[in-house]
Amino acid sequence: MERRRLRGSIQSRYISMSVWTDPRRLVELAGQSLLKDEALAIAALELLPRELFPPLFMAAFDGRHSQTLKAMVQTWPFTCLPLGVLMKGQQLHLETFKAVLDGLDVLLAQEVRPR
Repeated sequence: MERRRLRGSIQSRYISMSVWTDPRRLVELAGQSLLKDEALAIAALELLPRELFPPLFMAAFDGRHSQTLKAMVQTWPFTCLPLGVLMKGQQLHLETFKAVLDGLDVLLAQEVRPR
């Protein structure tokens, strides 16, 4: 009886740990949480690690968070912003895509340009 209870305890711990230790899932949950408050998401961009920009960008695009997208484009930490991926595999939402273009427009209008 004791062995069976111990085995069940180990299995339940393993199952619960495996659900929460998938880094992709953690990034997805963090992105969803951050995007619930658009002002907080925009403020956090300055502190966000580079690695989190692409998944957060896609989550913002999929969730149609226009203001966050516009701010993300302006603070994009990479030399390339692959907009083509936004147009593949889903119906393009014009308002959301316009927010991305507006962000690019603001970035181009700035006197100090990123390298």
